[in-house]
Amino acid sequence: MDVHPPHARIRSWQDFFLHLTTITIGLFIALSLEGMVEWIHHRHLVRQARVTIYKEMTDNRKLLADDLTSIKEDTARIEADIKVLTGLRGGAKFEHASLQYHIDWASFADSAWRTAEATGALNYLAYDAAQTLSEIYGQQHIVTGRGLQVFDQQSRAIAPIYITGDPNLMSKDEIQLTLQRSADLLADLRGLGQLLVQFDVQLAAELSAEAKQR
Repeated sequence: MDVHPPHARIRSWQDFFLHLTTITIGLFIALSLEGMVEWIHHRHLVRQARVTIYKEMTDNRKLLADDLTSIKEDTARIEADIKVLTGLRGGAKFEHASLQYHIDWASFADSAWRTAEATGALNYLAYDAAQTLSEIYGQQHIVTGRGLQVFDQQSRAIAPIYITGDPNLMSKDEIQLTLQRSADLLADLRGLGQLLVQFDVQLAAELSAEAKQR
């Protein structure tokens, strides 16, 4: 913003105050326009951030439904594995003994949230809205971490069978170790399932509230 000196000489106080008033009005208009442009820019940032964040949350909720289904299926497999291992520990032999440890897990996206942080859009959101979204993505981070932890536990639980390749040939110590790890895995699966249900309720409530505001 440039302020130029008057081209004509100031010959009286009236000329001086006229020139001062002109400069003041010019500065006021310039600052107002600059502020308006900045306000429009910030509003655009917030609007875009809200659209992408709530789209991301909607997509994540679909992934959550798939993860819940996967956890239920895996829970049933682990329960069956524990029954087999318990039988083996008691001395039983199975003609077609098999242990199944695998889970399909889809982690949730957070790129829209991170972009909103990087562009500063979150700074212009209403405090309550920013706080709510922060809590949701914080909970999402916890759930994602627990999901990846359970995913890793699957490999460790079945590791002892890699020694023999056949559950019937496992030693008592190997059976007990696999059984203990399977029980821990089952407990964590059930805990993860509860976390997902709670997170789904949280997402559903926020998405519903956003839809009502449109």
